[in-house]
Amino acid sequence: MKLMFKAAMAFVVIASFAISGCKTSEENYKAAYEIARQKKEEASGVGSDVYDKMKKEAIDTRLIVDGDSLPMNTVNVKVAAQSIDPAEVKQYNIVVNGFKQVFNAKSQMTRLKAAGYTGAFLLENADALYYVVAGSYTTAEEAAAAYNDIVKDRNVVVKAPYPWILRPARFPVR
Repeated sequence: MKLMFKAAMAFVVIASFAISGCKTSEENYKAAYEIARQKKEEASGVGSDVYDKMKKEAIDTRLIVDGDSLPMNTVNVKVAAQSIDPAEVKQYNIVVNGFKQVFNAKSQMTRLKAAGYTGAFLLENADALYYVVAGSYTTAEEAAAAYNDIVKDRNVVVKAPYPWILRPARFPVR
């Protein structure tokens, strides 16, 4: 009887350790959150540190055209991957995405061209962030019309904070 009681007690102690070991903890939640955040950053192409730095470096303004307020940033950029002659980059450029890897940027640029945006090209900032530009325009009115067309176009999938209008800090772009 004593042997059976000791065996039952040992079973209860072992079971309690096993059950308490399976409980979730704050560390488990934090680790899972960090893994999910990293996967999201990898999928988006832009890490939070790069995006934060990009926002700090950009001069955030609004372009007002016919009463509409459009997002616009002034950024120091250059033409990337020989995607366009630098002389063809105009004052207003519609940015539809940004990537850390030029391969991903080129891929989206190719898809934009296939969707009818034949003037699509790439710009690069000082941190090697590649902006995919759907088109370049001389006047604010042309840029506003193109911006509104891109927002409405179901063939162009954009996620916040895109699209926005980029004005090169140095003009002409090199």
